[in-house]
Amino acid sequence: MDYSELYNATKDGFTDALAEHKGRPRLMRIDAFDAEDEDGKPVRVIGVTDDDDMMKFVVIEEDEDGAIFPVPCSSVYRKGVAASKD
Repeated sequence: MDYSELYNATKDGFTDALAEHKGRPRLMRIDAFDAEDEDGKPVRVIGVTDDDDMMKFVVIEEDEDGAIFPVPCSSVYRKGVAASKD
């Protein structure tokens, strides 16, 4: 294998590896506000992310045990609007 073949093989390997590696979505913190999800459930919006070239809100959800965690949500509504859209 000559130098140019080694160079191209290495370059192709790095290019393929980088293409398989998905970058982390960027998160923009915003002033938190209360809203509703599509089902009318109250949520607290804390940021916006651009995962997969799609803007999503980051909301805080709470499970039955009281644990809270951030969740991407594509649509949120002002309070009282989600229930009236049906």
